[in-house]
Amino acid sequence: MNSHIDYIENTHDFDSSKLTEQEVNQWGSVLFDNDKTLDEKKVALGILAHVGNLTAYQHLQKYNEQPDKGLEEWAMLAFGECTLFLHGDLAGDDNEEEWVFTGVGKHNNQMRFYFMVLPPEGKLLESWQHEIIEKEMTYVAEDLKCETIEWFDFKPHYVGFSILMPVTISVAQYIDKAIAQCNEFGNFLITEYYCGTGIPDDKEIVEIIDIVMNGEPEE
Repeated sequence: MNSHIDYIENTHDFDSSKLTEQEVNQWGSVLFDNDKTLDEKKVALGILAHVGNLTAYQHLQKYNEQPDKGLEEWAMLAFGECTLFLHGDLAGDDNEEEWVFTGVGKHNNQMRFYFMVLPPEGKLLESWQHEIIEKEMTYVAEDLKCETIEWFDFKPHYVGFSILMPVTISVAQYIDKAIAQCNEFGNFLITEYYCGTGIPDDKEIVEIIDIVMNGEPEE
């Protein structure tokens, strides 16, 4: 069965909204337990995808960077779905925009992601660095057979952009390489980044930059 269809048909019959923080972390630990089967990890991916909070997001983001062989597409889809729910919570229930995270490319195997890359704390990006970011992000995208980078949003304190990526390419596989190539010209980007399936507004961007720079606030 196609992994995309398999994921959709087998991850929507569990009420993840009632999980405690401890239970979310327990499901997250399943993903990194070498003694767990792929089927058990599929269950964990489906559950965490629908929790849609920051803890689940962090587990899925980490797992998506190095998924088990055979779960690459499951990891990508779960991470995209969790990000969608998380974006909805940040934007509020009155947000009328819906962000599609599957089947958005003309070849129907691409996912749209919004990336944000940042300079070191206290630094600002200059126009020549913007040009390098555009060139290297585009070059890596083409090298990995991504469909396209749709647009860039250049700011002194961050660069955001939208990209259509194959479901067979992990987020880390693309962005880690692209950041590394940019930094060959002077280490002007930090290795931490933001990836989501919706375009954040100005308030969300401030929150995202703070989280990327300083980590999640302790409760």
